[in-house]
Amino acid sequence: MNSFDALLLLTPVGRAVLESELLRQSSGASLMLRSLLEGFLSRSKGLQYRIDPAIGTAELTGLAARQALALSRGVLRGRPFVFFESGVNLRSSSRIHIGRFSKIGAGSLIEGLSRGGITIGRGVSLGRRGRIRATATLTELGAGVSIGDFVGLGDGFYLGAFGGIEIETETIVGERLTVHSDNHDFDDETKAIRSQATTGLPVKIGARCWIGSNVTILGGVEIGDDSVIGAGCVVTRSFPKGSVIVGNPARMIRNRFDDKTELGPMAKD
Repeated sequence: MNSFDALLLLTPVGRAVLESELLRQSSGASLMLRSLLEGFLSRSKGLQYRIDPAIGTAELTGLAARQALALSRGVLRGRPFVFFESGVNLRSSSRIHIGRFSKIGAGSLIEGLSRGGITIGRGVSLGRRGRIRATATLTELGAGVSIGDFVGLGDGFYLGAFGGIEIETETIVGERLTVHSDNHDFDDETKAIRSQATTGLPVKIGARCWIGSNVTILGGVEIGDDSVIGAGCVVTRSFPKGSVIVGNPARMIRNRFDDKTELGPMAKD
């Protein structure tokens, strides 16, 4: 910079020109960052993704930095393209298979010890402080878990997979889902329940379902594709494709694909 340029910057016009150039460069960098993030998120989530323009450059930069850190944890674990937030614990990790672009939330515990292992598909998002557990005792291995592509589980989930749990593609779930794919036998009144057998009861949740927060699904239940389960439901029996389910115990109030199945808010089994 020569002396004339330096003097120019001291004038109001010079400062305005400099500020305009800096703003132009900053805007260009922001657009580039936004475009890169949108492309990456679209690819990883399997959707056309557009970031809200109200999100500023500083916030986008922080998000990108956190994602880069989570990705680096995956690389260090020998699982490239898997995002690990802080404090994730994988036990019997050789039995755990995680697809590309999946994210495991902070503080989650996944125990792979089971006959079928734990399979997590591509683009899956598991919330914070969740747990997947298939085997409670070394006397008998549990069945395991299969989670399809682009499934999302909210914070605080628990999957008890002794009898086996399958969650099919693109199902989304709110906070604190609990699934129990087994039941304690208690028919023998002369023995403590803890000393009696445990029966495995597989659970299957279909594709493209929406499950609200604080839902419990018990052993032997099968939820059909494209179903909706309201918050707080306790699901004790199976429901067909397209069911809209509420209550404790859960009941179907209508079917999304058949208006003739409208049962009303006081519907009973």
